[in-house]
Formats: sequence, structure tokens, C-alpha cells
Amino acid sequence: MASANLQNSTTKSPPETISGMAISLAFWFCLLIAASLFAVVALSPKFLSYLRLRQQYDANQLHLVALERQGAQLQRVIDAIRCDKDFAAELTRIEFDAVRPGEEVIPVDVDLKLDASTSIEPLSDVVTTSPWYEPTVYYLASDAKFRMMLLGAAAVLVVISFSLLQPAGAIQVSTGARNCNSIWRSLRNRYVRRMG
Repeated sequence: MASANLQNSTTKSPPETISGMAISLAFWFCLLIAASLFAVVALSPKFLSYLRLRQQYDANQLHLVALERQGAQLQRVIDAIRCDKDFAAELTRIEFDAVRPGEEVIPVDVDLKLDASTSIEPLSDVVTTSPWYEPTVYYLASDAKFRMMLLGAAAVLVVISFSLLQPAGAIQVSTGARNCNSIWRSLRNRYVRRMG
């Protein structure tokens, strides 16, 4: 019978108080903030590498599209040279500055000359834009002092949550609140007159 009473007393947990719930919420909130700070420090260099690789991938894709367009344009020129003899003759005449008998050549500026090599689109340098948050990620990934401060803040939050924000701490907080409340009541009763 004594063991049954002992077993019942150990299985029953004390009723949850409002201050106990507040302490529990504060405990988990501190741990969540500490985990977030640690994640920022641990993942920011990897995320910066990802952003750089993504930017390089996008630039390569745009360059590939430009090369494909240039290849398609060159293929059209090759097909035209093979199929159209007049086009081939005109292209050759332009390329070698050949003049047909009886043809009159009018001199023009270099900018206005027809050149077969300029009819092909040149490859332009591809410029990709970075996301708006990249400077922040770069700062988080590269500033060692700030990273150490974040790790220190995470460590302090873990120590606070495991040392102060425990059920025993909830009892101390509720006892301290009751003591403050009783002190406040005694001071109010002593110095405030009752009307009436």
C-alpha cells in the first residue's frame, strides 16, 4: 500500500501555473533564438557560396544562349552559301573587295562599309544581377568579429535558458513575485489611507 501511494505521488505532476508556462515559453524562445544565431553563423558562408555559384550558372546559361544564337546565324550563312550561288558570289566580292568589270566603286566611311564579319552578332559580356540580400550574407560570412559575437550571444542564451528558465526557476520567480506583491500590499496598507 505504501508503494502504491509512493507510485501515485511520483506519477502525479504538479499543476501548471501561469508563471510556469511563461518560464517554459521563455526557455524555448531563448533556445530558438540561440539556434537561429548559430544557424546564421554556420550557414552564411555556404549560402554565399551558393549565391556565387548560382550567379555564375546564370551567366553561363546566358552565354550559352548567345552562342547558340550565333551558331544558328552562322548555320544560316553556311546554308545560304551552299544553296544560293548569287549570295556566295556577292559575299566573296564584298569580302575581297572585288569589283566587276564596268562597276563603279563609291568610297564611303569605314563605319558605312558592308562587312561580312560584322553581320554576325558579337557576343556581349553577360551581366547578371545579384539578389538584394547578398551584401548582408557577405557581411555575415566574412566578418569574423561579428560572427564571434553572434556565437557568444547564442552561448549566453543557452546558458540563461538552462540555468534560469527551468521549473525550479519558475518556483523562484513565482515566490519572488508573491514576495514583491506582499511587500507592495504592506506598503500600500501602511501609507495609503482608506477612503470611506
